[in-house]
Amino acid sequence: MYMIRQAAGPDPWGEPVHRSTSAVRRACAVGTTVALVGLTTGLGIMTATAASAAEPLDTTQPVVTEETPAPAPSDEPTPSDSPAPADETPAPQVPADEPTTPATTEPAAPVSPAAPAPEATAKPDATPTPDVTVQAEDATVTITGKPKVGSLLSAVTTGFDSDLGYTYAWKDANGLVLSKTATYQVDPTDVRTTITVAVTGTLPGATETTTVTSEATAPVTQDPAFLAADGTPTTEGTSRRHPLQLTATAGDAFSHVFRAQGSPTPTYALAWFDPDDAELAEEYPEDDWSPADQLPEGLAFDASTGELSGTATDAYDWEFAVTATSGTESVTQYVQLNVEAGAPAGIMVYTTDRAGLFDEDEDFDDRKIWIVQPDGSVITLGGPVGYAEGGRPTIKQGGTLIVAGGLVDRWGNLAGDLDEDAPVLLPTVSSDVASDVIAPDAEYGDAGIVNVTFPHASVHHLTVSSGDFSTAFAVDVQPTAVAPVVAPKPVPAAAPVTPVNTGGQLAYTGSDATGALPWALGLLVAGAGLVGARALRRRHTQR
Repeated sequence: MYMIRQAAGPDPWGEPVHRSTSAVRRACAVGTTVALVGLTTGLGIMTATAASAAEPLDTTQPVVTEETPAPAPSDEPTPSDSPAPADETPAPQVPADEPTTPATTEPAAPVSPAAPAPEATAKPDATPTPDVTVQAEDATVTITGKPKVGSLLSAVTTGFDSDLGYTYAWKDANGLVLSKTATYQVDPTDVRTTITVAVTGTLPGATETTTVTSEATAPVTQDPAFLAADGTPTTEGTSRRHPLQLTATAGDAFSHVFRAQGSPTPTYALAWFDPDDAELAEEYPEDDWSPADQLPEGLAFDASTGELSGTATDAYDWEFAVTATSGTESVTQYVQLNVEAGAPAGIMVYTTDRAGLFDEDEDFDDRKIWIVQPDGSVITLGGPVGYAEGGRPTIKQGGTLIVAGGLVDRWGNLAGDLDEDAPVLLPTVSSDVASDVIAPDAEYGDAGIVNVTFPHASVHHLTVSSGDFSTAFAVDVQPTAVAPVVAPKPVPAAAPVTPVNTGGQLAYTGSDATGALPWALGLLVAGAGLVGARALRRRHTQR
């Protein structure tokens, strides 16, 4: 019969393999072999056809064995009671309780185990070595904080032995080491790059260090901030109460570039800056007005570059705002642009009927004010018309017009300081009708007001002058059936009033108008009238 070689060494229980010629043990070995073959076939270890289970042997009957020399192959078919092919697996022997001597006529063969034995467990070493590779997968580091300039980033670790400490290495996308501490404050030079942190530490039970690296942050961003002329961030203009002050001159080219830092690259836009926003929105629909309407004529804002440029001709204080936006963050700069008047080019005259002007119950809705420009053209304000280009100053016979004037530039902007504490100008007024009475107002002459009384009805021509500049206009004196007019008592000065002029400038009275009323009278039209007229004219043109 064939022999199955047992692997050298002890059997799975650690005992030497024994051989036996006992017929009973051999019969048992046959049954054991059947079980072993069935098991190994099911596990795919050996290739064999399915065999029926062997019937149990009757151990009460004698077992007859036929000994066959081992080298001779078997020509007979395998007996039906054998569970395995004879040419593959001879009946193995089971271990004996005590050693026996093999039969002299049968070759010795190793004995297979009676049944599969549990795998032997290797004896552990005295000091087990941790699987550092597996544990390193559990060690992590993450970055907390926003990747934004000025923000503080922190490294948060897990899996390390915290008692043994860590080392840190913050790096940008180019591998440049930024910091070696547990936290890192993002610097402006980090804009648009990503940041990682590598942490080196010791795993629990390990003797060597392990390094883990975080995922990269998103590209670093930067909140927008407006820059000063020197390129440094500025807070000027960020408060509505303290806007950025800009100055321009009427008729001169102007340019100012609003610059801001930030990432993504900031975009610019005009915004409203007016304490009366709600009233404006109610009076003028949004479809008709936009933040650009806050700019003086002649100036335009380029949102792509942030440049405000052009040539303004309206001397006034203009308020508006500019925003810079980076991503979802925006910053606003409030601006007050002071457009100053250009060089004097003529005299603008303002006149109205003196009757009732200083009465507390005066109804100004019916009052007309005439503005005479240096070229003699007239603008009429007030009354049922409200605003009209053209017209002629009109007064009843025996009535009195008050006349005020001031130097203006070529665009009609008042030259000089309009502050109420500044000295005022008293112009020279003359008439082509000798009977007209011309004198500074007895009560408000210091405010630059000159009275002209007309005793006779006709068209009179008045001239207001100062130095090299003069403005002439006609007055329609309408007749009335009234008693002879008593002219107002003039101040001790000859009429017409002729102040001393120097250097082509209007003469100063030498006194300061310290009260609001006198100054308001002196600028009856120069202030409110002129500015109102120009504003109305501009709106009239736009609409």
